[in-house]
Amino acid sequence: MLTRTPLLSRCFIAALASLALLGSARADLLSAPAAEAALGDGALAWDLRAQAAAGLPGARRIEAAELERWLQRGDLAALEAAVSRAGLDLSRDIVIYGEPGDLRAQALLASLQPLARGRLHWLVGGASEWAMSGRALSTASGVRHPVPQRLVASNGRGAGVMAGAAWRSSATEELLAAR
Repeated sequence: MLTRTPLLSRCFIAALASLALLGSARADLLSAPAAEAALGDGALAWDLRAQAAAGLPGARRIEAAELERWLQRGDLAALEAAVSRAGLDLSRDIVIYGEPGDLRAQALLASLQPLARGRLHWLVGGASEWAMSGRALSTASGVRHPVPQRLVASNGRGAGVMAGAAWRSSATEELLAAR
């Protein structure tokens, strides 16, 4: 019997995330100049580093434990609450970053594909690449009011399925049948 080692788990997550990113038309792998352009066009920055002193200008953070619950168990309610509190609106474009080559960033991108309505970007070199390219890091995190969200998975054809769509469909059918 094979036992899973942390390294094997990380490699598996990285391979799975890389395959999902390669097959996705909605996720971009960005360099620092491209990330700066995306942020200039209104994208939000999402910093996955738990204890960083400075990050991209206006970057939002969520509790590391909430992110782990989503990545490990797919706890949609935890993700909804976390992104809502952080002011991350998943209907907008988002630049996700962590440490260079961050496996959690890759896994997050792959898992958000069916949920996010905006375009997802990954700053592959993270805050390190941003700083090494001569761009300033900010010590102030983005102050953002909560953005209540209801996350609903894609129907597989790229279109979102509205919450309660099945209920509305059956109620509409009942109304039409009653006429």
